[in-house]
Amino acid sequence: MYTTKYLLSTIKEKPKQTDSISHQLMLRSGMIRMLSTGIYTWLPTGQRIIKKIINIISNIMDQYGYMEICIPIIQPKKLWDQSGRTKLYGEELINIIDRRKKKCILSPTNEEAINYIFSQEIQSYKQLPIVFYQIQKKFRDEIRPRFGIIRSIEFLMKDAYSFHINKKSLKKTYEQMKKIYIKIFKKLKLNFKIVRTNSKIMGGSISHEFHAISNTGEDKIIFSEKSNYAVHNNQFNIQKNKIKIYLIKTKTNQLKYNLAVLLMRKNDPLNIKDLQNINVLEYPLKFIKSKKITLLHKLTNDKKFYFDKKIFILADSKIINMPYFILKKNPSNLNFIPILWNKKIFFNKIINIKNINKIFYYNTKKEILKKKNSIEIGHIFQIGKKYSKNINFIIQDQYNNKKLLNMGCYGIGINRIISSIIEQNCDKDGIIWPKCIAPFQIFIIPINMHKNHEIKKIAKLIYKKLINRKIDVLFDNRKENLGKMFADMNLIGIPYGIIISHKTIQSKEIEFYSRKNYSKKRILISDIIEFIDNKIK
Repeated sequence: MYTTKYLLSTIKEKPKQTDSISHQLMLRSGMIRMLSTGIYTWLPTGQRIIKKIINIISNIMDQYGYMEICIPIIQPKKLWDQSGRTKLYGEELINIIDRRKKKCILSPTNEEAINYIFSQEIQSYKQLPIVFYQIQKKFRDEIRPRFGIIRSIEFLMKDAYSFHINKKSLKKTYEQMKKIYIKIFKKLKLNFKIVRTNSKIMGGSISHEFHAISNTGEDKIIFSEKSNYAVHNNQFNIQKNKIKIYLIKTKTNQLKYNLAVLLMRKNDPLNIKDLQNINVLEYPLKFIKSKKITLLHKLTNDKKFYFDKKIFILADSKIINMPYFILKKNPSNLNFIPILWNKKIFFNKIINIKNINKIFYYNTKKEILKKKNSIEIGHIFQIGKKYSKNINFIIQDQYNNKKLLNMGCYGIGINRIISSIIEQNCDKDGIIWPKCIAPFQIFIIPINMHKNHEIKKIAKLIYKKLINRKIDVLFDNRKENLGKMFADMNLIGIPYGIIISHKTIQSKEIEFYSRKNYSKKRILISDIIEFIDNKIK
């Protein structure tokens, strides 16, 4: 593509009323333009990126035998009334009334529609499990559109739906889809975390969100870089009312106490220095793994907490006034129950644990946690029978028993992926796209081409050879100065470039440029095509 035939709508200055770096750079690089609040037009640069992301997602989904469909964005409101989600979504639903006074909605999601359609198409358990997906626009009447395309009224999503005769089959596909999402996000070079969460208005019992780490974003997550540990910030706040227990060895001459126990708030850091003046403890301090102790504490029927009298009890002062602490009811879900303190509990010693570092301890494992903004880029659900029950979607199994179908739902926000990649891959000069989704993989800048026939000839020859190899090239044939050309190429984020000048062709070389580290390398003209081919593919 020649720049003189391409809409290269770059903006030098920072646009006003933009609250994220991705929003700013999408406007500045000419990817999008706002038509109305929360509604954007995708210009050629943005549309090229969308198509490449869609292609990556579709290819991976197709590899697993999932079938692409296209569900109408206009849907009968009665389907939503039947499921009860008209009230749940409330004013976020965009309602339409046609000339026949029929009430419809612009779809924000498609669980009702797909159950209705495939209850007429799936006739036998032998067709199951089956997975359908689509890449389609969706609509939500956002009360406060923000962050550009991250929270917009019209947005593009990949959503998939699976149908199963039982929960076991649903769980298997769910785990497979989780692996597929990991594969997709890794292919797109995203730094992301998986967070266990609630299903909210979607329904179902199990769901996971995929969050891209970002300096700006609607969510906050707390995560470890050494493990898969990641939680929503609001879940972490709940855990501040959890108490953790450290088991510490006492001195050998301490006949009165078999063991010392330190009680702290779950997520407060422990500074070893705070324990150094306690004579009961053995030094250097020796922590005991909890699995070696058969009975540390008891929970009575009235949910009161007490310790054996032969245990020396240390307590951080911050837990004394806590009216309750939280005990996890079931490790497989996010439900917590409050446990009341036994008011008669005797603390042998109360100490002040100073929060002078940011190290958190989880059981016997030490991890440094980070709290950062994030953008939700994917969400998967084990919904179960919620929607099949509404329309009596029943299939006979192999034993002729009538079964309501189980369903799984799996969404990826393509708008959000684009914003997340920009947030994670940018610098002062613009975007740095991963080569797999860049609008162009390489640019050509022939310096003073219009005054030098030899430069023009070599540049066009290289351009044609790259095009023949199916490499996306942007040939800058404008009568602009070198600074402007470079600024535009850096801004729109093209990963690589070649610069042809009178000086380089005299030595039968051209400069190869890498956007990520601003490096330049001289390559022989005769070797450049093979070099680029290897670099890009």
